[in-house]
Amino acid sequence: VLANRLRHVIGSVISESQTAFVKNRQILDGILIANEVVDEARKAKKDLMLFKVDFEKAYDSVDWGYLDDVMGRMSFPTLWRKWIRECVCTATASVLVNGSPTDEFPLRRGLRQGDPLSPFLFLLAAEGLNVL
Repeated sequence: VLANRLRHVIGSVISESQTAFVKNRQILDGILIANEVVDEARKAKKDLMLFKVDFEKAYDSVDWGYLDDVMGRMSFPTLWRKWIRECVCTATASVLVNGSPTDEFPLRRGLRQGDPLSPFLFLLAAEGLNVL
């Protein structure tokens, strides 16, 4: 339910340069725009610098406090922030040791792979880097 609601508003809080996971935007648009910029710079014989970021273990690296701060700066309502904290801060995991799972332990950061909320929450966390 939260992912579906967030899907409808994410485009209004995420910069236009972000093309993945945003309604009415196509992930390939980013590649096409980058190619056009490079072609135009070459034609005009202008210097150009491109910056590409590839986050290693992207979802695992999201700090929950940082995500909450970003959502606060984006003016998300307190109730929304509480719901998101409840979703991410209650995560647990276990590890397979010799084929048997260990007892569950609480996680301290990160977003869950496969959770429909995770792509949108990662976008919010990454967008926070744009406003530093």
